Amino acid sequence: MEERDTIISRMLIEFPYLPSPIQIIDAALELVDLNRKDVLADLGCGDGIVLLRAAERFGLFSVGFELDERLLRIAKKKAMESGLSHLISLVKADLFQVDVSRFSLIYVYPFPSIIRRLSIKLSSECRRGTRILVHDYPLEGLNPLRSVSIPSGKQHVHNIYLYVL
Repeated sequence: MEERDTIISRMLIEFPYLPSPIQIIDAALELVDLNRKDVLADLGCGDGIVLLRAAERFGLFSVGFELDERLLRIAKKKAMESGLSHLISLVKADLFQVDVSRFSLIYVYPFPSIIRRLSIKLSSECRRGTRILVHDYPLEGLNPLRSVSIPSGKQHVHNIYLYVL
């Protein structure tokens, strides 16, 4: 039981569910020169909305990694109902345990407490030319190629950072 409690605590502290609004997802995907050979990884995919948009708008094959089983079930249901499940794979996994080297495009909406570890992981594992889209919290030690700021109606400005390794 202690291990389960540790996992739940870690999910709440390090990986809270922060959904990306559709207009932010669209703006992020439009920052990248996409082609049908790209394979997108969403690290902490939540309910799968980024995967669905990438499949729906651009025909991209996408893999979502999510630690929360409840959110994973929701994402799987949405993928099936959308008719796009052939373009979406969903995996229960901790993003720090996933090998990201095979992906050409990565999307992540990280929580500030994991930025340092995430920055190290991505810069050490990603192949040259990998594009990384980060929502709101910039990676440490890396300079974005481009960024865009998008005001929302709630006095929050969303920032999208595009990194190319």
